[in-house]
Amino acid sequence: MRIAVIGLGGMGSALAERLLDEGHELEVWNRSPARTTPFEGRAEVLADPDAATADAVVVSLADDASLLEVALPGGEARAAWTGMLVVNASTVAPGTQTTLAAAYGSRFVAAPILGAPHAVQAGQARWLVGGPGPARSTLAPLWAAFVATTEAGEDPARASVVKLLSNQLLLVGVAMVAETVRLGRAAGLDDTALTDLLRESPMLAPGLANRVDGFVDPQHAGWFTSPLAAKDLSHALDLGDASFPVTAAARDAYLRVAADGWADADVTALVELGGGSAM
Repeated sequence: MRIAVIGLGGMGSALAERLLDEGHELEVWNRSPARTTPFEGRAEVLADPDAATADAVVVSLADDASLLEVALPGGEARAAWTGMLVVNASTVAPGTQTTLAAAYGSRFVAAPILGAPHAVQAGQARWLVGGPGPARSTLAPLWAAFVATTEAGEDPARASVVKLLSNQLLLVGVAMVAETVRLGRAAGLDDTALTDLLRESPMLAPGLANRVDGFVDPQHAGWFTSPLAAKDLSHALDLGDASFPVTAAARDAYLRVAADGWADADVTALVELGGGSAM
């Protein structure tokens, strides 16, 4: 299958690598051209999104505004993408998926990804797929790139709901573990004792357990930043019309630690909350 990947951030680059490993023909584009360099000679680097000639265009961008700017310039569907299937792999609000579906019709499928970039590149991630059945069926070679696919039905917005709820579970959990580390340090435990506790605890879900080292890493290296976490939790809070104080508190904590200088670090930097700016 010939696939255009639009957006080469952490997730988009990992997806492009996986698709190349799977033998797909690839076109790539990114607003910052430097990110296309690793794909030169292995994929066709597009001058702009309108140059795509693929069977499917997969868009992977950081937020709703970036996605709409690229996929709906001037509020309209790209005429150059007529006849192509359009897949949104970005994590955005359900309403954004609905807007894209209205523009691209039966050719649009929402497919946010569950998994970190290393899982994406290894094929161990999961698609969360929502959209018209015929389009989803045609995209079967794309879904085969990952170990699993969760079907969210005909409504693309449902795929976003599933993704946001999953991220809410993860991000509120990260906030809880960060606070556990802070409490342990306040009580005199060193980081070795704390990481041993966390690794051995049956209370920690796998998605949190694989982040244990990040909490005690002074740089908090990773890919899922606090601003992205706050964005996802804000979208999650918008799913309901009641008060959700735990999720709201976690969202506010990510905003605070980002303002403290940790905006470019992984979400595990939440352990630094109130501790001053990043080094």
